[in-house]
Amino acid sequence: MTSTKNNGTRFTRLLQFISLLAFAVFPTALAQEGASPVPEAPQVATDPAQEDAAKSSPASRRDATFSDALREAGPDGIIVFCYGPDWNRRSVRMLKSFWERQEVEQATGTARLLAVPFYQNPTDEQKAKAQEIARGMPQPPFGVCPSILLLNNEGKIYASLPGMDYLGDESGKLGLENIAKKLEAFRKMRELLAKADEVVGPAKAKILGEMMDLPITLPKDIDKQIAEADPNDTTGMVARTSYKPQDLLYKLMGTQDGFLSPQFEPNLKNMLQESMKVIQNENLHMADRQEAYFLLIGQVRREEGASAHFKQLINACIKLDPNSSAATIARSLLEEWGTSKASQPDKKKKDKKKH
Repeated sequence: MTSTKNNGTRFTRLLQFISLLAFAVFPTALAQEGASPVPEAPQVATDPAQEDAAKSSPASRRDATFSDALREAGPDGIIVFCYGPDWNRRSVRMLKSFWERQEVEQATGTARLLAVPFYQNPTDEQKAKAQEIARGMPQPPFGVCPSILLLNNEGKIYASLPGMDYLGDESGKLGLENIAKKLEAFRKMRELLAKADEVVGPAKAKILGEMMDLPITLPKDIDKQIAEADPNDTTGMVARTSYKPQDLLYKLMGTQDGFLSPQFEPNLKNMLQESMKVIQNENLHMADRQEAYFLLIGQVRREEGASAHFKQLINACIKLDPNSSAATIARSLLEEWGTSKASQPDKKKKDKKKH
């Protein structure tokens, strides 16, 4: 299996933050019930009762350590439940109410299952046990419990579900649905990679390009593979993988040492022309095209308020992909800003600038 890297840090959130002001979407900082922050490299340990239960059933896919899970991992890889025994009571309750339920095994195919506690203040015994259970396991890309990590059979993370926003209530019903979606996408990626290995040229690029909308981390060299297979970009997949949303943002909003310039005043006409080139390019990711809409929505809102133009852009953004997270945000903006007027510029400040 090709190694993967986390591409969850795509520029989507920054674009939405710049254009939508207070509507930025940030990851949940910590879980519920007044937990203090997780250390940067928290110590982990395991519950002896869990370990005994795992060892007592030879047919079980529930492992006691990451090393065990990695050794036995098949095509569906490894799925890890992260909880905080000494700082997050909800995650501890979810061991019984969610993670240890049979429904989890039914929904995870052949994946190995592992529960990993993350302690805030481990004892010496817990620290020793931590080295045993977590040896070789990559550090989670978040400090939230409860959470889910999904890894391939090489132990590389291809998706994560951090916090209750992704797991739902303590029954974990939403978590099961999200695990199933990520696992389905992971299987689809494997299927496409196998097909791509059987062909060359543009046909290979086209197959690899089908992976680009999968909601998981893709092979780190996928863009290079596509460019080598189709150097003339007859499929449009090279443009799709090389497009960088931040380039459009910086071009239209101005930059100052890599940051947006607060003094820059975007030209709406120019922004409309450049953004529409992205929006109308069907080879690009749907999310990239919707991000281009957000640039326009934010600027029109500042200049025109809740105008017909503003509402037209929001509805067009939603229509591109009604079930996307971007569409959900767009609906919220329409509800929040749909009757608001644009703020008037401070004439005094403008006069001072002229002088």
